[in-house]
Parts: sequence; C-alpha cells; structure tokens
Amino acid sequence: MKESRYNVRVERDDATYVFNGVSGALLRVAKTDYDAVRRYLAGGQGSCSPEVLGHLAEGLMVIPDNADELAFLERRYAAGRRDLSRFALTIVTSLGCNFDCPYCFEEKHPSILDEEVQRLVLQVLDDQLTRIRSFSVTWYGGEPLIGKKALLALSDAFIDRCNAAEVAYSAQIITNGYLLDEQTCAQLRDRQVKQAQVTLDGPPETHNQMRPLANGKETFWTIIKNLHHAVKYLQISIRVNLDMQNFASVEPLFQILADEGLSRKLSIYPGHIVGVNTGAKSPSTTYRRRCFTNLGFARAELQFRELATKYGFSRSSLPTPTGAPCTAVRANELVVGSKGELYKCWESVGNQLETIGHIRDYQNPNGRLQKWLKYNPFADVDGRSCIALPVCMGGCAQHAMDPLQYENRCGTFRHTYHEQVLAFVEAAESSAAIENAL
Repeated sequence: MKESRYNVRVERDDATYVFNGVSGALLRVAKTDYDAVRRYLAGGQGSCSPEVLGHLAEGLMVIPDNADELAFLERRYAAGRRDLSRFALTIVTSLGCNFDCPYCFEEKHPSILDEEVQRLVLQVLDDQLTRIRSFSVTWYGGEPLIGKKALLALSDAFIDRCNAAEVAYSAQIITNGYLLDEQTCAQLRDRQVKQAQVTLDGPPETHNQMRPLANGKETFWTIIKNLHHAVKYLQISIRVNLDMQNFASVEPLFQILADEGLSRKLSIYPGHIVGVNTGAKSPSTTYRRRCFTNLGFARAELQFRELATKYGFSRSSLPTPTGAPCTAVRANELVVGSKGELYKCWESVGNQLETIGHIRDYQNPNGRLQKWLKYNPFADVDGRSCIALPVCMGGCAQHAMDPLQYENRCGTFRHTYHEQVLAFVEAAESSAAIENAL
C-alpha cells in the first residue's frame, strides 16, 4: 500500500490530521500511530495498528500500490460531464442592469426575456423531463430582478412540470440586491428560490464607487435595508469582489454588517476581480484598478476568511471533491440569454462571439460548443501534478483557455492548502474545547 498523493497533513501536538482531496475526508490520528503507518508503508521495520490503517484506507489516505488516482479522477470528471440525469439552466431574465460597475465582464444589451423565449425554455424542459431526476435553475443577469415578471412566470411553470414528473427542482439567484424588497423575497421563496448571492464591495464610500447605480447614485444602504428582511426568506451569501485597492476596507464592511445585527444570519466570501478581455465591449476590458495575482488573492483570502469568522460571517470549511466543476464543461447544462441566445459559460453572457446557438434550435449548436466539451483539464501538466486537482478539476475552463488569464484558472487551495486545513483543524479544536468546558 502507499500514501495518496492528495493528502494534506497538519501536525498538532500529539496528533496528526490528514485531509484527502479525493474523498474529502479528514482524519485525526495519534502522531505515534501515524508515524508507525508511514514507516510500515515505506517498508521499514515494525508494524502499525490495523485499525488505524483501515481508517486511513477508508478515507483514501492510503491506497493500493497499483491504484492510479489520476485515472480515477479522469473517470470521475467524465462521469460528471456526461451525467444526463441532471439538467441545469442559467437563465438571463434581463441583460440590462440598474448598476454601472467598472469591472463588469458583460457587454450589456438591455433586453427582457420575452414570452416566446419563455415558451421555448419550457419546451426544452419538457424534452428533458422523461429522463432526468433533478432540474436546477440559476436566475442571472444583467440584473435578473429587472425581469422579475418572466422569472416568476417561468418559476411557476417549472414547479408545476417538475411536480407532475416527480423531478426534484431547485433554484438560486445572483442579484445585486437593490431590488430585493420584502415582497420580492416572499415571491422568490414561494417559487422555491432558496439561495441568493448579493454583492457588497466594501463600506459605503468604497462600495458606492465600485457598484453605483447607472445614474451614478449610491446603492449601499438600500442593499443593507433589503438584507434585513432578505435573511428571513433566503439563504444569503455576500460576495465581496476584491482588488488591491478595496481590500483594506474589508474589516470596516464587516463591522457595519455586525452593527446592523446581521452576524450569523448570512455568509460572506471573497471574489477575485480580474480584467477580462474576450472581444466584447465590457467594462472589464479597461478596468484600471490594481488586481491581485492569483497567488496574491489566495493570500488575501486567508486574511479575509479570518476576519469573516471573527465577525460571525463565516465558518472554517474544507473544499469538497468535484467531478465536472461547472456549467461550461457539463454536457447537460446551458446558459440562456435574454434573447434566447445560448452560451456555455456565465462569463460569456452578452458576448456574441461566444454564443453556441439559439434556444429555438438548441439541439443543433454551432461549432463553438466543441471547445467546451473537448476541454480536458488532465492535459495540463501543471494541473495533473497539483494537489488541488480533486477539488477543482482544473478550475475555470474559460481562463484556462485564455493565455492572458491562464494563471487565474486556479482556485486558492492550490496555493494555501496547508493553511486552509490548519484553519479548519484549529477551529474544530477550539469548538471541541468549548464544548468540553461547558
């Protein structure tokens, strides 16, 4: 037997913690027992505890000598890519937006999802219902709540059809939060929208520069007002898009949210701003603020999450194993634009150079689809040898295929895997200590 190449070890006093990316398991082993296992696996003298060895094997931390982990991950990726039992749509109800964010990667073409496109979307779902077990929807934009009428109408139809076919239905929304009034929250909840992502890029003076209304007016306090009732209806995650200029204002944002009584009522995570140029006339092509490198963002994320935990907006977690990681590389998922145009990647929305067809003829896409379905993260030499491969599967395909964004394809685990596992272990130990003291 041998150790997995995807083990991350953390030493804590008399214990060794082992996290394995393939299984997602974390195991605590007495340091003496783990050292004995390592000597045993190396062919040294002595023996080890069969019970400990069995637990390590169950968590895939220890595997047979002839096990090919890369081959296993390739099979997992292929199975996720080809899975036809699940169907997912990202639907752009409005490509118009009430905000004017300087780093936005979309070229806006104001339009609302009309009744003809809605009818075609339902036809696509009807074609799928006889063979799928689940159907999930992400409401997207522009700003999806500008197209709320279409969102609500389609949601009602989706729920009726899925209930009749005994297909599980789920939905989430990506919104800037400005239109998330209480009535809208109730309407979303009643249409089985469970999660909402809202963006705040700092305290008022910072956020209002980075995310103003299209007329230049401020947005921060309207969003805060909406969050107070939104948390009663939806699971809210706040995304804070970071660059090197607004990073210093993260803690003041956390303090405001805590003062507003929102601690432990929502979660917060960081987003990495990058200047993207895919040929579309989007604001991000001329974004001039200083963006983090991929490594720089990974380091900033550690500080961000520590602060988020301090203020009650985050809990330490470990990455989970994945198959095909996103819509762009999964065969049975599509992004539907507000005019019925089809894409594979969220970052392509609004870019006519990236359309793969139209929903009226969705079964006959154009040749642009092939670059997504032929994308192979295992062809990347760096990726094949990376400890993060089981939890990212190559990361962002869009960035991986762009020489200018190649380094930004990766998630942060690649750079800070030891620190992330250590933070989780320390949080777990601290929690256990508190429980034992009670």
